[in-house]
Amino acid sequence: MRILFVTGTLSHGGAQRVISVVANQLADFGHDVSLIVFRRYEDEYPINEKVQLLSLADSQDEYDGISGPKRVLMLRKLIKKVNPDVAVGFLEGGYGMFISSLGMGFRKIASARVNPLNLLEEGGSRGFLNRLWFRHADCIVMQTEGQIKLLPESCGWRNCKVIANPVSDSALAVSAHDYGRPFSRIIMAGRLDDQKDYPMAIDAMKAVHERYPDLKLDIYGEGDDRGLIEKKISDAGLQGVVSLKGWTQDILSEYEKSDLFVMSSKYEGMPNSLMEAMASGLICVSTDCETGPSDLITDGENGFLVQVGDSSALADKIMKIAEMPGEKRFEIGTAAKSLMERDFSSEKIGRKWEELLTEVLKKGK
Repeated sequence: MRILFVTGTLSHGGAQRVISVVANQLADFGHDVSLIVFRRYEDEYPINEKVQLLSLADSQDEYDGISGPKRVLMLRKLIKKVNPDVAVGFLEGGYGMFISSLGMGFRKIASARVNPLNLLEEGGSRGFLNRLWFRHADCIVMQTEGQIKLLPESCGWRNCKVIANPVSDSALAVSAHDYGRPFSRIIMAGRLDDQKDYPMAIDAMKAVHERYPDLKLDIYGEGDDRGLIEKKISDAGLQGVVSLKGWTQDILSEYEKSDLFVMSSKYEGMPNSLMEAMASGLICVSTDCETGPSDLITDGENGFLVQVGDSSALADKIMKIAEMPGEKRFEIGTAAKSLMERDFSSEKIGRKWEELLTEVLKKGK
């Protein structure tokens, strides 16, 4: 099977990590896999040498210098070169592929990476193109059953299937977490933007700091809201307590050095950072946003859930976990790791993608 993935970049995002893992796995299964990205970055998720990697531009600056119509023509040329049987579009790569491949006969699959209502309500030209693309896709891959239940009947999406995100093999390979040491470091990871609601976590840390002045929060990631978050930290008087660490390619080693993972998102699809933290055996607390965390966490058994935006509840949960015996935290972290091993390995999720792509291709024929 000739399989094509199309996406904007291979850097700094959960969807980008999923693409790299799934493309690599399908290539290892023996399929002819190609991947087209709009622009390259120095820090990219690793791609198997068996995967043909193509791009419109070698940098953001080069990409910015290409006009919209020329981007469409360049992408169309690359798609013709690959000549796929079936293609999957992620993020802007989806509607870009849709526009650039008009008239081509291969099967096209869309992938919803967030709460689908966000896609249906998105404004501007991007929102219009996304809605058009999702209505015309041969299949739509959702991350959870909860996402499908949110879809209004009038949306026109057809043939929706659920395939969860894979967790990386390297995360599963992290050795059992050390809960015998003092509880001293909390970690967060993700884009610095409004979706992730870091101000909520900072408000929680202000309350936690009063009782546990030596407890630190390190945030890994980059994004447009860095300045706003830095100001929030400063206004809260938490300089040196809450630190922005930037993006790292080795977040797993940071999980190993931490005692608790926190996610404060307003909404999610299926959060990769939470999955990797759970796979590493790290105890986790997440907001119970509409889709994602509750598909992974059973509250009190393999992690903890708090209401979206409730900084007081998050602070209380952090302090209760800090007071837990190490044995109890180990038990919860081990349960999280066991779930990831059983249901979300890259091979298991890769086989699900293989089955779906085969099914869509057969229906097309």
